[in-house]
Amino acid sequence: MKPSRPVVLGFVVVAVAMLGLFFDVVGMLSYLLVVLGILSGFVVAVVLGVRLALRRKVTANPLLYPGTAIVAGAAGLFAGYLSGPGPVPPSSMPPSEQLAYMHRVDQSDRMTLRFLNTSRDDQRLARTRKLLQAGQVTSPEDQLNAAMVFQHGDDSSDYRTAYELASAACSTGVDTKVWPKELADWLRRAAYDRWMLSIGQEQKHGTQE
Repeated sequence: MKPSRPVVLGFVVVAVAMLGLFFDVVGMLSYLLVVLGILSGFVVAVVLGVRLALRRKVTANPLLYPGTAIVAGAAGLFAGYLSGPGPVPPSSMPPSEQLAYMHRVDQSDRMTLRFLNTSRDDQRLARTRKLLQAGQVTSPEDQLNAAMVFQHGDDSSDYRTAYELASAACSTGVDTKVWPKELADWLRRAAYDRWMLSIGQEQKHGTQE
């Protein structure tokens, strides 16, 4: 027997949620599903309203697909929030590996709703500050990984530190797979703008909305 439409759409919701538990990239797809669902739902609602005004036959069936997209996207985002790696690695890891881990997780958090859990940023910030104070942030890659964590800090001193670290890395001409020159320079400019705004000054590079 051919499964009914609601069953198929329900399977889609469950599939997106399950994938969201294991793959952070599903978070970006989930964001897209929610946005597309809202936009298409608005269009469908307008069309249905026009048909209703013209006294044409109207059913809610066309809203099933936008609704499914919204629910599936929300399920994927929620699943991503509940899963994912810990905010900081074991302290026994070499400092460079710790910094690389925290940068990677910092970015993956922003593909899901985990960024709403600010304690994760706080833990990364505390660990990175400890490594910096211990003189264990040494290579350009270390400096950029640390700068990204400080960029998501709490106050102007964090943003200033992010700018100083990114500037030091950029001065070496860093250009790697993880940190191409353009991305490193963007972080330097973004950290500077965020620092300026945090102390009541105007941004210089226009990186902050």
